[in-house]
Amino acid sequence: MAKRLPLGFLLTAIVLLAGCGRGRTDPQGDYIKMVKTARAEHLPTIQELQFPGILEAEQEVKLAFRVAGPILKYHVKEGDFVSKGDLIAEMDPRDYELQLRAVETQVQQLQSEYQRIKELHERQSVAANDYEKMKAGKEQAEARLKNVQDQLKDTQLRAPFSGYVTRVNYDNGELVDRGMPVASLMAGERFKVEIMVPAALYLQRAKITKIEGRQEDVPGETFSLELYADAKTANSSGLYTLYLACEGEAAAQLAPGMNLSVKVFVNTSDRPLVGIPAQALFERDGGSFVWVLRDSVVTARQVEVENLVHRGRARISSGLQAGEEVVTGGLNLLSEGEQVRVVPPRSESNIGNIL
Repeated sequence: MAKRLPLGFLLTAIVLLAGCGRGRTDPQGDYIKMVKTARAEHLPTIQELQFPGILEAEQEVKLAFRVAGPILKYHVKEGDFVSKGDLIAEMDPRDYELQLRAVETQVQQLQSEYQRIKELHERQSVAANDYEKMKAGKEQAEARLKNVQDQLKDTQLRAPFSGYVTRVNYDNGELVDRGMPVASLMAGERFKVEIMVPAALYLQRAKITKIEGRQEDVPGETFSLELYADAKTANSSGLYTLYLACEGEAAAQLAPGMNLSVKVFVNTSDRPLVGIPAQALFERDGGSFVWVLRDSVVTARQVEVENLVHRGRARISSGLQAGEEVVTGGLNLLSEGEQVRVVPPRSESNIGNIL
């Protein structure tokens, strides 16, 4: 009866065959291990990340008169574009014009009386206390005159910045109190977009090289965005807000409320990177190594791993160049300077690599 082999021996044999493939002998009869390999590939250092965003007006304000009275006339309608300083609406100024004439007359009288008292005071013909009272009365009347002049000026409501009128709240002739919004104005030259990003991107925001947005209803167009501010604290989901600006010709084609697909380009490394399968790495003396294959001979080489990326590939920042060949299996079974053979690539006509 044939003697059974121990289970541990069988498992070891299976691992050896799976890791390095079937060994072959050279013409001199020496055993040569078969290995699988991969070539290091150049990796771009610019990473592209995509986030959803909504276009919003950078500035939208409600406009109100600083005085009360009936609206005499609106000079705009909803949707109109106005420049800074343009007249939006005006209030009936009659009451304020009457107040102005009355106060002007009072100020003129007080100024004349003050001039007379001043001359007497200089000749020491009037008490100093009387002179000071007259001077204070004149100054109070002049201050009131300035206030009434400002009120009359405030009967005209002008645009504080250039933009679009988004709302008109009243009709001509309606009585409004001061501070009641009579129109809304939205800045039309610059929009903002807010995106929520993870901490990893927030920490690398200084390395952002470009930001662009796409709107699905504007096919074939990309809109340049600019990072101008960021939130210093995270929300309840651990995400940080980046504030982006959209202006110029791009803003002219878009409108608040539109969805944007925002693509952020980040320079992830200042050095050239190459990518290899993560299984090509092994640890030795606290460092990361790979077996480099050249002229059928393997040599251990230490590399610097920046991080692991999608689908099990490692980013190597030093120690390896694009195009070099590394072993990807059976790493612990190899030795320095050992001669090996590469497992031929899988072929549809050679199922199982039998031939």
